[in-house]
Amino acid sequence: MTYKFSKQLLQTNNFSMFEKLFPKLRISLKIKITFLFLMLVLGMMAAVTYIFTIREMNLRAEQVSLRMERLANNIATIRSVETEDWEMYQSYIDNQIRLNPDIVYIAIFDDHNKLQASSLNLDWIDVDNARPLNSFEQVNIVTQLDQRQIAAESQQDLEAKSVNILIGDQNLGTVKVGFSLVELNDAIRQNLIWNLELAAIFTVIAIIASYYTSHRIVIPLNRLTNAMMRISQGDLDQQVTITSRDEIGEMTDTFNYMTRGLREKSLIETFSHELGFTIELKKICDLMVQRIVNGLSSRQGYLFIRHTTSNPESFQLISAFPHSFEKTFACNRDETLCYYLKSTARPLPLYLMSKYSDFAQKVRISAYVDDNSLVCPILIKQEVAGILLLATNESHTSFSDEEKSFLATLLGQGAFAIESALLYEELTEQERLKRELEIARAVQNRLLPQDSPHISALDISGICIPATEIGGDYFDYFQLSDHTLGIVIADVTGKGTSAAFYMAMVKGMMLSLTHIYNSPKELLCELNRRLYGSMDQKVFVTMIYAVLNWKRRTLVLARAGHNALLIKRCQDCDIDVLIPPGIGLGLEQGILFNKTIEEQTVKLKSEDCIVFYTDGISEAMNEHMDEFGEEELIRTIANSEQRAADAIQHEVLNAISAFTNNAPQHDDMTMITVSVT
Repeated sequence: MTYKFSKQLLQTNNFSMFEKLFPKLRISLKIKITFLFLMLVLGMMAAVTYIFTIREMNLRAEQVSLRMERLANNIATIRSVETEDWEMYQSYIDNQIRLNPDIVYIAIFDDHNKLQASSLNLDWIDVDNARPLNSFEQVNIVTQLDQRQIAAESQQDLEAKSVNILIGDQNLGTVKVGFSLVELNDAIRQNLIWNLELAAIFTVIAIIASYYTSHRIVIPLNRLTNAMMRISQGDLDQQVTITSRDEIGEMTDTFNYMTRGLREKSLIETFSHELGFTIELKKICDLMVQRIVNGLSSRQGYLFIRHTTSNPESFQLISAFPHSFEKTFACNRDETLCYYLKSTARPLPLYLMSKYSDFAQKVRISAYVDDNSLVCPILIKQEVAGILLLATNESHTSFSDEEKSFLATLLGQGAFAIESALLYEELTEQERLKRELEIARAVQNRLLPQDSPHISALDISGICIPATEIGGDYFDYFQLSDHTLGIVIADVTGKGTSAAFYMAMVKGMMLSLTHIYNSPKELLCELNRRLYGSMDQKVFVTMIYAVLNWKRRTLVLARAGHNALLIKRCQDCDIDVLIPPGIGLGLEQGILFNKTIEEQTVKLKSEDCIVFYTDGISEAMNEHMDEFGEEELIRTIANSEQRAADAIQHEVLNAISAFTNNAPQHDDMTMITVSVT
């Protein structure tokens, strides 16, 4: 017969571990954040369960066990001291059963392991018969309990302590105390259930919190990712609005700044490219106003131009976008206003114009613009040739400094196109052949610097002697920074007005590209890309572009099929002939050009002299059609004792003049000499 405890029995809880299987694909950030929160909650609950449940219950179990061990020791001590009568000892252990309700049984065995006295707490025993148990049955139950002949599910609810009864070295028997752990196990079970319930509650809270947190993080990142994808597909009109003041907000600001820069760069390139396809003033002005209004999200734009031939005393409205305007609208050309615009040379808000002219009052009434609208001067040869009026819109009440800087870049490109268009309009009134010659010469002259840069560390002299027939020689200087100067010399194949106008297009592109690309190689690659397809297939351009850093005494250059660059060294008067690889501009779309061209860096010393020249110098011919030649040019420069740039130039030109002996000049002769002081 087996017995089991009648009170709540401890049941084994089997906790299944569910493994979350992720496919071998991209794991989203939301899943990672949720997993992190769950691991944090589970770790905290495991720590709480161990500290406040398992460890506490283990401590209580140890205390109960220690108490029972002390009770067994007391019983053994009383037996060994007070009496040897086992029957007299029965009342004592019965009393201990009544005083300690968690004791199941007490059994005392003699030295032959025979049960001499026992007491049983029937509250812990579940028996089948309803009658009271006799002493024999109780002794039998105690014996079975001591031998742990109980139900399997009750094994962990019963513990026993055994103590020997000793008198000196003599062992008189053994005291065994069996006690119940049902209540303690019930408490452990209940605490574990509470912990599981708390874990479930906190898991739900963690899922909600992780979803909210991941939503705040992932949604802005997804918006940025989608915007980047659209940019990679060519859609540059991307602006992401995220108001968070954290790293994501900073990333958004950086992204918007990047997209604005890409959009502006694309607009500048497109605008520069489109300006090269027309010379009509109206088309240029319409294109200019449309591109600027769209690029700066303006509500309305108006462009006023001063016609020096028809009405030089007024600014006439020539273009308006997106809404048309009165064709006869004009404003008087106030010298005070023009002087102020010329002195500032930058876009200004309309309210600053009121004290200088009635221009502001008139456009307020006729053009319906507010005080924050921009008045942008168009300067040609340091004169105000036109005014662009740019109105704000409802959501864009003012223009930022970045927008004003971008506007100034577009105006610079447009001003050169307008200058060419105005010049073209002036010259079309003359005879056709004379007009063609004068237009080409005027444009060619305007391509060239009117004065050499005044730099204390450099002595610079540039000269272009045009031939009888108009050619396409071009040179220019670009102040890139406080200590760097860009120098370009180029030659368009062919002659006549087409060569001059192609070179005008080249100059317009150079004006925009020199402030975008610091590397001569990269600039020539981009220039080739723009020129290819824009010029006649029979026309191409040779060029050398160099960046001179007089502070570091370095010259970085790239060559596109042009003549060699010569450097006369100050110490031994040797001539370095630099011919970096490169083919002409506009010959092919860029694959071969980009693969062929190379950039070269040269170290300079004091009193070194750099010579740029076109083929009109080396190929100057006498009456016998003999060429002057590059070898003679190098010998002339090497033998020269001059140090000044213009003196070396004059010595070379004198040598050519003596060689040609007044023979007709067949090509433009262009030369730049730079002496390092």
